[in-house]
Amino acid sequence: MPSDRGVFSYLVQHFFRRFFDNDTLQVEGDTQTSVVRALSIVAVPGLMFSFWLQNAYPQRTMWGAIEDQYFFVLFSFVVMGMVAIFEWEMLFPDRMDFLILSPMSIKPQQMLGAKSAALGGFIGLFLVGCNMCGTLIMPAITTHLVRVNGQPRIVGHFWRQLAAHAAAVSMAGLFAALLFVAIGGVLLCLLSAQQFRVVSPIVQALSVMGLLLLMIEYLQYGDVIEQLLTGPLGWMRWEPTLWFLAVYERLLHGSAAPLFARELSGYAYRAVGVCAAVAVVTYPLAWERMRRAAIEGAARRRSEPPRWIANLVHRVVRKPGERAVFHFIGQTITRNNRYQVYLAMYCGTGMAFAVACAVTLHAKSGWMLSQRGLHAVMPLLVFWTVAGLRAAFGLPLNLPAAWVYRVTRVSNAAMKECTEAARRWVLMGTLGVVLCVAVTLAGLGWTTRQILVQVVCGASLALLLTDAFFMFLQSIPFARPRMPGKTSLPLMLTLYVGVLPVFLFEMSQLERTLERSMVKLLLVACGTAAAHAVLLRLSHRAPAESEEEMEGYEGEFQLLNLAER
Repeated sequence: MPSDRGVFSYLVQHFFRRFFDNDTLQVEGDTQTSVVRALSIVAVPGLMFSFWLQNAYPQRTMWGAIEDQYFFVLFSFVVMGMVAIFEWEMLFPDRMDFLILSPMSIKPQQMLGAKSAALGGFIGLFLVGCNMCGTLIMPAITTHLVRVNGQPRIVGHFWRQLAAHAAAVSMAGLFAALLFVAIGGVLLCLLSAQQFRVVSPIVQALSVMGLLLLMIEYLQYGDVIEQLLTGPLGWMRWEPTLWFLAVYERLLHGSAAPLFARELSGYAYRAVGVCAAVAVVTYPLAWERMRRAAIEGAARRRSEPPRWIANLVHRVVRKPGERAVFHFIGQTITRNNRYQVYLAMYCGTGMAFAVACAVTLHAKSGWMLSQRGLHAVMPLLVFWTVAGLRAAFGLPLNLPAAWVYRVTRVSNAAMKECTEAARRWVLMGTLGVVLCVAVTLAGLGWTTRQILVQVVCGASLALLLTDAFFMFLQSIPFARPRMPGKTSLPLMLTLYVGVLPVFLFEMSQLERTLERSMVKLLLVACGTAAAHAVLLRLSHRAPAESEEEMEGYEGEFQLLNLAER
């Protein structure tokens, strides 16, 4: 019989491995490989930025150095926030943990302590990984040798810079991680399990949007940081990353630190203390509530979708096979927590880019809406929705569900029905996005003519992009194994980095042109209908996924040839 210490150590290892057991990244794999990959991803930006700054010193001005320091504080804050959001479902023990481990001779205190220890190790690992390179390199490049009156003199204090950098970035990252642990604990204590599942994706999407907006704000306005921080702080007083920049300056320069640092550094210490206290108090309460819900609510009845949604689906999706796959997609989304996290993070990223396009920041006057940027919001969100859902359908989140298709040897015609159901699902979701954007623009005071142009352009893009993205997809969503070599990273970078900005610029120009001519708008609608007919004809000629492509993967089994009887 293993000792309590051995059981606790095993539980810690188990919970730690579960942080990296993610089907959206890989189907199966050893923990060591996943850890190395994850740490490499978060460590590289700090390393590259540090080396890039080598040529800027010692000529860098004081406010230029503050801008560099702010990047590392912001990077730590954003990375740790993203990691906590990505692992949102794993921050607390889930239903599977309780149902499997509770019947064993494991004390509840052991399980709670092991999960807490694994969570602390996970946060600490990424906190060190994302800040290690900057902490070691930045003090080295800011400390330099000069000659004063012919005598060599070292300018800068290496160890003081090292301590200030390590403390500031560690506090920023720790605050971000504790903030989301505290938010999750509060939500679990206040909401029911069903309400938590509804609210969680919304909180995750809004949090990702806020984190990315901070990074975009730095990329756009980092050069004017002196103008933003030398006058009255105003709303910037409530930006958390500036609190930890103030800590950096206070630890580095002491009483000679800029005025903003003296005012904001106290906010950082209080914020970390409050988040830590809330996390410590709510974590055991949330753990106990989840344990009770897992044991008592195992047989809870699943709620049916609203009647109007069922009627809409029956009207839009006529064929029974397409309707079955249509419902299969919706049920997979609603019950798979990992997919919901991916979808929330992707949605938050799209909203961050949309807000960055629509809003501009001025050093003194604050935020202002950009009419040119607002014209780019509709095409951006339509493209983002179609491309994201198309990529999500390739994630192997529901491989066990593929057995029924494999056993019955789905014909090419039936496979095309599966693809058509996926295309219609994405089209309906994208049209919902178009409607939301149109309502938002109407609330901002746009005219009826402008709204009409936005709706026509958005619906046309939704139709053509779904046709284009699903033209060569002939597989069942979520039920296709990863195919090595099928995903091209350079192609994806070209699509998002090279093609998307040009596409948004041209679409915003086209929308402004169409607002002056209804005849051209009618021609666009007619051209969309013709192009849609051509793309549908081409997609019907696309070959379905052959059975040989599926050979050799885990879960392969002998077919029963039911379709031939």
